[in-house]
Amino acid sequence: MNVAFKMCSHWRHSVLLLLYLAVGCGSDDDQPFMYATDVGVIEADADVNKIGELTPEYCGSCHQSHFEQWRISMHAFATKDPIFQAMNKKGIENTDGRLNQFCVQCHAPNASLRDQLPVVEKDGRFTMELDMTNPVISEGVQCTTCHRIEAVLATQNANISLSDTTFYGAGTSAAAQAAHPMEASPLFSDPAQKSILCGSCHDVLNPNGVRLDSTFSAWYANSYNNPGTPNHRTCQDCHMPTYLGRITRDGPEKMLHSHTFVGVYQALSPNFPGRPEQAAIAERLLQDCAEIEIRYNGVDETDHAVVVVSVKNINNGHNLPSGSTADTQVWVHLQVFDHDDQLVYESGMTDENGDLMDGVIGHSVDPDGDPELMLYGQFVLDNDARHVTFAWEAHQFTDNLIAPGQRKWRDFELPAALFEQGRMRVLATLNYRTFPPFFLRTLMDEGYLDPDAIDPVPIIEMERVEAEFEL
Repeated sequence: MNVAFKMCSHWRHSVLLLLYLAVGCGSDDDQPFMYATDVGVIEADADVNKIGELTPEYCGSCHQSHFEQWRISMHAFATKDPIFQAMNKKGIENTDGRLNQFCVQCHAPNASLRDQLPVVEKDGRFTMELDMTNPVISEGVQCTTCHRIEAVLATQNANISLSDTTFYGAGTSAAAQAAHPMEASPLFSDPAQKSILCGSCHDVLNPNGVRLDSTFSAWYANSYNNPGTPNHRTCQDCHMPTYLGRITRDGPEKMLHSHTFVGVYQALSPNFPGRPEQAAIAERLLQDCAEIEIRYNGVDETDHAVVVVSVKNINNGHNLPSGSTADTQVWVHLQVFDHDDQLVYESGMTDENGDLMDGVIGHSVDPDGDPELMLYGQFVLDNDARHVTFAWEAHQFTDNLIAPGQRKWRDFELPAALFEQGRMRVLATLNYRTFPPFFLRTLMDEGYLDPDAIDPVPIIEMERVEAEFEL
């Protein structure tokens, strides 16, 4: 279809919007393609298509349920997030602009691919303006991001091609064609290809070639990626669960995929809509993806009572933790009590600043205060193998992640003399959080993040077990 873009007055915009709502949402009749955007009118038989400029609110005028789900998702928050904005600003400055599109290519792909986010140098300082009045930037990962993907060129760093003329989905219909140019794509329907759509962003290499997010590649390499078998699970199976609903306001009920994009990250801004729902989603997911076990192995030859604590990754098609694993922390808080219920041993506690004592200078006021800490995540390092904090600083990494179906454990050797009555009670809690306090303090102390812009990072209890043992 040859489509033109024409500037219009406010009244003409309104008339054509009403026309679009009248013919685009429910009719199966053949209708000319015509709709209004925030910047003009698109109608048949012209030259340039501006479908990439349709806002989520505009799409939501018909696709109401999907819009309401999306607006409380982290996709909607991708560029509004004060932590993202702080990191992007710091990264651009610290690298003299060389970071360029690294962060925004996934957080604002529409704007990045349209070259709307250039790095600018003035008086020796490099900046990138995030114009939050421009919905192509402010709405982050939006309807016209995913539904315009015509090809995934590589499953990392948003290496995608977006169509300027067509929307894509699992299927199409006469009603959909009447509303907008729409084609069925195997990227949305083929079980062997659907996860590739998500993998385009959810695998990340930094400019130094360090893999910071291996979510897609971890899924690709394990048994969940097994098309044609009962064990096969796509990203959408877990993160876009199905429900019975209407794809448009007046459409028939059918099975749809949720657009809340179920995940474990949460918005920390006090004014972000739907925070309680988002928090509940994250908690449910986290409490169904791991199991923790305590076992007593008796007293060894050195007169130590040996307690074994293990964590297994279950119901997950990727590692635990996943996503930005250099920031994410999953750890075991272990407490051991004697016969009189007095605490005699503890690991996984936090220091006075709320930080884990993970052995890294600068992370805690007492970095060596917890040598037996069971911590899962990633440490990023510079060329000289020194610990660094931010993604763009990494030249290498070391990690401790739990693969799908894998169990990892640690032996805790406790002096048997601590248990004079021959009995102990052990409590083990598996915890999760998206950012450690030292990370956010750095952004605040350097003036990139306003402390009032975010609430404290919640610690989510994933699993808790308790057991008593006789020595």
